[in-house]
Amino acid sequence: MISTGVALAIAALVLFGGWAVTAGLATRSVSAVNAVFLSYVASIAIAGAYVLLAKRPITGTRTDVAFALVSGAFLAAGSISFYAALTRGNMAIVSAIAALYFVVPAFVGVVYLDVALSAANVAGLTLAVVAVVLIAL
Repeated sequence: MISTGVALAIAALVLFGGWAVTAGLATRSVSAVNAVFLSYVASIAIAGAYVLLAKRPITGTRTDVAFALVSGAFLAAGSISFYAALTRGNMAIVSAIAALYFVVPAFVGVVYLDVALSAANVAGLTLAVVAVVLIAL
């Protein structure tokens, strides 16, 4: 039996894939900024309903709440960039390049947060980058 973490990660993979496809379809006639805005309306409705139904108050240190807000700003700017890229590029290539976002936290973790990567981790990151380069050719 797979762990809950793995099951949720697979769900995220499928849902993010659906997001990328529907974002590409939306940007055929909706501007990137408007498509992001509309997608965020749906997002806040779903996330808001989840918070209300789960009855979990929003708590945390001021610093961590600030990080959550800053992460939202990064997400919004990244989403606008992604949607704009979809209006100008091939959906498969744009999505593959954008999916390499995980390289950024890996780099930041190693350089600034004292996170250790094994040789297998480094090889995996390298192979992921090579795979995207091959997709983009």
